[in-house]
Amino acid sequence: MYLFLLSSFQNNILAQEMISSDKTNQFLEMGSGKIKGFQWLNQPKNHAISKGELHIEVEGNTDFFIDPESKKATATAPYLYKEIKGDFVATALVQPDFKDQWNAGALFMMIDDTHWIKFAFENSDATGKSIVSVVTRMVSDDANGAILNSSDQIWLKMIRKENLYALHWSLDGEKYNMCRLAAMPTAEKVKIGVEAQSPVGETAHHTFLYFNLESKTVKDLRKGE
Repeated sequence: MYLFLLSSFQNNILAQEMISSDKTNQFLEMGSGKIKGFQWLNQPKNHAISKGELHIEVEGNTDFFIDPESKKATATAPYLYKEIKGDFVATALVQPDFKDQWNAGALFMMIDDTHWIKFAFENSDATGKSIVSVVTRMVSDDANGAILNSSDQIWLKMIRKENLYALHWSLDGEKYNMCRLAAMPTAEKVKIGVEAQSPVGETAHHTFLYFNLESKTVKDLRKGE
């Protein structure tokens, strides 16, 4: 039994190293002081980019949300993004620190302060580790998707086609499931990247094991291809 667990652990580490070293992983082109065309909004006090992985230390009270009940707007979570024109496909492998409620790692698209989409692997108050999407058009909604309590890391994909955005998730980075399809205001250029949050807890340590951003037009938003 011990040998089986050790072998499984070693296989997981090997698989993770292969993902991080994948040449399509754009974190390989970056270092903590060199983020190549990307920039921070709410730069964290501590972060590191090493061997194709982004590690972010997130302080408490960090989130993006415009509460539909109170109308309170919060925009404090670290967000590493790049501005891009036209259609795109953004893909990330996220491994959040789930020790507190609503902790999450996410793909994040922003048009402006009141129009954005957060696509997260989150420790939901309702369902635990789950796929969660927040579409904000002046005010945020909050939609829980698939419950994935046996998973520690998940592939997320966001696809833009004109003013439509498709959100897909995957356990293995190969077979994707559509979570949501949403329309947003027309914008020539948007910000797209990764967001890390700890809304009600203390310091959290989130890891992004892979990130790729490609300018391309997908034919079928529901299939993601």
